[in-house]
Amino acid sequence: MQDKGTGTRRQFITAAGAAGVAALAGCSGTSSSDSGGTTESSGTTTGSSSGSMADKIVFYNAGSLKYDPGTAENIKRFEEETGITVEVNETPWNNLKTSLTTIWRNKDSTVDVFNGPTWWLADFVASDWIEPLDLGDSHMSNFPSNLQELVTFEDGAYMAPEFGKWGTFLYDAEHYEAQGVSEPPNSWDEVVSKGKQLKTDDTAPFAFTWANKDVFTFKQFVYQAGGKLFNDSNEPTFVDAGMEVMDFFTRLRENDLIPNGISSMGEGGVGDTFIAGQTASVESWTPLGSRVLDADAWSADRLSSAKPPKGPSSRATFQDTNGISVSAFSERKEAAKEFARFMTTPESAKTNMKVEGNPAVIPSVYDSSEIQSQYPSWLLEDMKFNLEHAQSETYLAQAQVDDYLSEQITPALLGDKDPKKALQTAQSNIERLYQDIGLL
Repeated sequence: MQDKGTGTRRQFITAAGAAGVAALAGCSGTSSSDSGGTTESSGTTTGSSSGSMADKIVFYNAGSLKYDPGTAENIKRFEEETGITVEVNETPWNNLKTSLTTIWRNKDSTVDVFNGPTWWLADFVASDWIEPLDLGDSHMSNFPSNLQELVTFEDGAYMAPEFGKWGTFLYDAEHYEAQGVSEPPNSWDEVVSKGKQLKTDDTAPFAFTWANKDVFTFKQFVYQAGGKLFNDSNEPTFVDAGMEVMDFFTRLRENDLIPNGISSMGEGGVGDTFIAGQTASVESWTPLGSRVLDADAWSADRLSSAKPPKGPSSRATFQDTNGISVSAFSERKEAAKEFARFMTTPESAKTNMKVEGNPAVIPSVYDSSEIQSQYPSWLLEDMKFNLEHAQSETYLAQAQVDDYLSEQITPALLGDKDPKKALQTAQSNIERLYQDIGLL
């Protein structure tokens, strides 16, 4: 089991106290404090937490289903196959954590089930706000061990992985050929050396589609450098590996190998520049591959992928998975747990990938004939590799920790602050935060 997951739930609660963790979990950096539009209790009409199956559940989706067609299709399948109606509350992503926190602080049964990122888990589990899903080994064994460990605490899985986003190295084979580069970079050093060959007046050699998510970028490269944010004793320990990351980014910046202003370019913006031929290669964590293949002037002959360039330790990518969890205050837990199970079966993962292009979180899906007929085999091979080598951590006070990191590493990545001083300040601030909440 992952050392920041299994065996830590009661340590979290004992160290920080449920009330303290609840206060931290609600500090998500958003301005909304409403419950997303659904105010009536969802548990008073049918079923109960005693085991009977309700005929309706309320599902809080992170955003509009218009932009989550894979989820929408799987909800339709669920309703048809089970007869259970799903009332969807489309809560804006930026408001979702605050909305859930507000509901659960009041021990309200308004929400039965929701989807969200794995990095919320530590705070939600420590506050006793979500329920073990009782999925069993037969279901959880569908997922790779690194993902199972991320969502599992001492008394079971608290989130069923639904779909994922993790780094895939995509490159423009036509541009590579024109510049005399026969193969993509295999290491950090080759990103620099081959980047110098790939650079032209109109095309940057390298960019990140998560360029506006500096902490995610930083964590991925820390993992590639063999580090992580915290050790087993909740102590932040990222300065040494972080310096290797900063040295790499300094080389990229000083050799003009990444676009100017990359820290402010959103995922869509970097994807747009790649499709427009203004970037030779990208570290993509969106469903960019399928989007490129649908674009004018692109084909499977022009778009190529590779495993991420290896850092000093590994080719790890950042594990950014959305999953489904059940509220501890739901009065329709059995139906909610069935929804979590159904939405995360191999068939549902395949449907999500077919309809929306989201990478499947189940390795066997990549071997499906339907998926293989829709995507190039070389792309599927790399996506599957990245799924099985993705890394992440669950840690308390995630929003506050990430804020402390961001305020220091962003100016350092841009060359506006001494990297070592920035990392040491971030680590000191996080240590003080964890001391204040009783974890250190």
